[in-house]
Amino acid sequence: MTAIAPGDRVRLALHRAGRLGRRIRQGAVAGTVRRWRGGRGGAFELLIAPPDLRTADPTVALDIYGGRFVFAGQVLEAEGQSPFEAVPPSEDWLRELHGFGWLRHLRAADTPLARSNARAILRDWQKLYGKPTLSIPWETDVAARRALSLLAQSPLILSDADHAAYRRFARGLLGHAAFLKSSISTCEPGLSRLKAAIAVAAIGLSFSGQERIARAGLERLDRELEVQILPDGGHVSRNPTALVDVLIDLLPLRQSLIARGQSPSGLLMNAIDRMTPMLRFFRHADGSFAHFNGASAAASSLVPVLLAYDDNLGAPISSAAYSGYERVAVEDMLLLVDTGRPPPIAYSSEAHAGALAFELSCGANRIVINCGAPAARHRELRRASRLTAAHTTAVLEDLSSCRFEGPEANAHIVAGPHSVSVARQTLEDGRVLLDLDHDGYQRRLGLNHQRRLILTADGTGLHGSDLFPGEPLRPAIHYAIRFHLHPSVRVDAGETPNGIDLVLPGGGRWLFEASAPVTIEESVLLSDVVGAIRTRQLVLRDIVQQNPAVGWRFQRVG
Repeated sequence: MTAIAPGDRVRLALHRAGRLGRRIRQGAVAGTVRRWRGGRGGAFELLIAPPDLRTADPTVALDIYGGRFVFAGQVLEAEGQSPFEAVPPSEDWLRELHGFGWLRHLRAADTPLARSNARAILRDWQKLYGKPTLSIPWETDVAARRALSLLAQSPLILSDADHAAYRRFARGLLGHAAFLKSSISTCEPGLSRLKAAIAVAAIGLSFSGQERIARAGLERLDRELEVQILPDGGHVSRNPTALVDVLIDLLPLRQSLIARGQSPSGLLMNAIDRMTPMLRFFRHADGSFAHFNGASAAASSLVPVLLAYDDNLGAPISSAAYSGYERVAVEDMLLLVDTGRPPPIAYSSEAHAGALAFELSCGANRIVINCGAPAARHRELRRASRLTAAHTTAVLEDLSSCRFEGPEANAHIVAGPHSVSVARQTLEDGRVLLDLDHDGYQRRLGLNHQRRLILTADGTGLHGSDLFPGEPLRPAIHYAIRFHLHPSVRVDAGETPNGIDLVLPGGGRWLFEASAPVTIEESVLLSDVVGAIRTRQLVLRDIVQQNPAVGWRFQRVG
């Protein structure tokens, strides 16, 4: 790893010390875990079943009944044996299996066969994994997902259940609450802690006589929301789809509070009111999410469901200064730009080195994109997707603007831009101007990256320039300015080396021109719901000492 600034070394040391402390506490929790036998007490009355807002497909129930389990894009044919005894295709597949989110498909089928199948599978799990261990089935986020899934689908499981099965189900969930309360502080900071707090609160609210559990979960949830949800509604990780992951479980919890005659806390309500407009902030007109900092395509289908619960119909802001993004909408043109520093180290395991990268869309057509994040099981691709070269921005000397702790797909960012400046103004003629600058290359190469973006008043063009001021620390510093194109865009070479014709679905035509020669190269959209899709990118290459500034534009021509 190249030299790291003293301030970054201190932050890295504190991060590693915190991680070591959590591992030690996990060992202490493990002793409690091994002695745990589930919730104790007398009668347990399940009062409410929080709704599951995720979409359900009853046809999947037939696959599950037939022993076909499709999770994380991978298939396992159980062939008569319990899926919990089969060799899992991957760790991600195993996490989805033990998360029990797939129960919603059985409930959607709403047949005696589906109910019987659900109870049988749950019995298998209780026999094999009902006792917590230090393993994937009892990772904090997996246990939280399972608890929320079992609560939401309790009508499916408990229909026609006898007293013993009912009691076993209730004791198991109350045991989950005890486990999550103990383990929440030992897991990595971030969404896992939020999910665990939501699950504890939901369990306490759903059962009679469990006010202490509910109160503990809600108090911890308030603390996590205060830390993780920024004033503009973004998540501290800077991942847009983290908002979907939080709201999909937070909204049902709000409904559970109301159903129990309780008022949600001001922190909870304020967090929801801030997050919902940010869903619109990151959303292109075709419904897809912008590909910044680990965002995935899978979340896009859930956004309309979440927005249906937005009572305030909050309009998106233009400048999300705390999250580090800018949004410029003119006519049917939308420009989204990453203008933020890396998140705190502890929350950076999915963050990307995409300083000053942008995405551009026209109506329902996305034109310029970032490569996005592939499914977690694609470790090598996920690592590559985090590099600066996978983004629509400038790359110096094939280096990323951030430095990672190691080669792992989920390595934390240990250094990156310390200063990112943003100056935004609307000019007299209606054009919107963004002047941007970051110093992510300053320590290693002696240069900053400055980018100017101008969206025309009539929404027919984006004009830009990139330059690299500073004192170069190498005799010849090469740069590549990359513009990744959406797979639906057809690329035709223009009449000059500096011009490229772009044809959108439906026949709309755009012209890309630059003050330097343009090359057309291969690229890939990594985060599509069907997997990686080949596409193209436009690249401007030169040497800083010979040509320190490049101008370019995307212009609508038909």
